[in-house]
Amino acid sequence: MTPEETQELEKCLEKVSAILLKNTPSEQLKDFGSIELAVRDHVLKEVAPEMGKFFKQQQPN
Repeated sequence: MTPEETQELEKCLEKVSAILLKNTPSEQLKDFGSIELAVRDHVLKEVAPEMGKFFKQQQPN
């Protein structure tokens, strides 16, 4: 990954993180362990499926 791509990825992830934070109940933000579980839950339910769809679309038939 180029430095420019890394920088772009970081900007995108910051935006995604802000959206996910806004949609995380405050009781899941009280300690590191709870935050980690909330992030994992968002990744598994929201992020990974969309990335999977994107990767699958890129594959030749």
